[in-house]
Amino acid sequence: MNLEINEQLDPVFETMGLLYVSYQPESYLQKSIGELDTFGLNGEAFYNKHLKFMEKYTTTFSRHRIVDKHAEFFFNDEDSVFFNLLHELLSQNPEWLTSLESITEKALRDTIIKAVNEMETMQNHSCSESAPASFQSLDEIVGFLNESPLKEAAKWKLMTLLQHPHRHLITLTEVVSLNLPAFEMARQAVEKPLNNLLANYVQAFDKQQDEHYIKLVRQLSDKQVIVHPALITPLALIMLSTRCYYGLLIHLMPNASKNQEDSRELMLLRMKALADNSKLQILASLKVSPKYNLEIADQLGLTAATISHHMNVLLACKMVRVEKNNGRVYYHLDSENLQELISDLQQFLL
Repeated sequence: MNLEINEQLDPVFETMGLLYVSYQPESYLQKSIGELDTFGLNGEAFYNKHLKFMEKYTTTFSRHRIVDKHAEFFFNDEDSVFFNLLHELLSQNPEWLTSLESITEKALRDTIIKAVNEMETMQNHSCSESAPASFQSLDEIVGFLNESPLKEAAKWKLMTLLQHPHRHLITLTEVVSLNLPAFEMARQAVEKPLNNLLANYVQAFDKQQDEHYIKLVRQLSDKQVIVHPALITPLALIMLSTRCYYGLLIHLMPNASKNQEDSRELMLLRMKALADNSKLQILASLKVSPKYNLEIADQLGLTAATISHHMNVLLACKMVRVEKNNGRVYYHLDSENLQELISDLQQFLL
């Protein structure tokens, strides 16, 4: 599998993200700090030190954005599931901004269903084997949605989109196209820190500095992948079927550098993970056998999204590793690193 490294932000991906954040800026801030806390960091202190400049990026965009009541359908939703689907669709099909008129309703509907299945595969690490590749009737769409784990609000929006994909996607692409200049203004407002981050990103791939995350990119895709730097999701690694969005501040997350492996900080992060009962149960389950996301969720009685959240922490702490088999991503206990933790504790305490 080859990686094609793009050195510039993806305007469509960034504009979509900025539009979403512009509708719930307070929620975005709270979620960012909360997620940092779960990684054993002081979320508020980390945000103030490393992410404060992001406020200039988002507020500059908000001042210059152009939206109307139609945009609310796509972006004004605290539950991000439906938006994430749209984000993936447009990021993987940027040509839609200029060529949507020539695509049939059926082709668009099939592309949406494919994206739904891939979203579940990538984010919940399961294969939607029973989902049809195409729908012939409204009843089939209703049946598919009823079987899905989506919340009712997301199901309703997805139903609306599938019934008239052409109409709604044209509206979406018009909103995004109209706001590309606002993204450019936001990008220029943070040009100095952005250029530094882009230089670090290029160097990281040239010298394989973020080995832990680059390895994940290679493992989770079995085809040619275009890697884009991402500013609107600065701490995330977002894998789509043919694209990867690599957060420009991901190197600041725990375990992003090889030099941190023997540090006291990493030992404390691992101990904090073990102190959480759900994460401890996950590790005990993986000791018995490797599993994919939904297997763990079913066994522990938790949602797939909750398990994904726990796995992100355990991956960052290198207490689990991933392997891809028959289209599924399986989690394995990283016995070697757990043994290192035991040795570190013995050296530190005994």
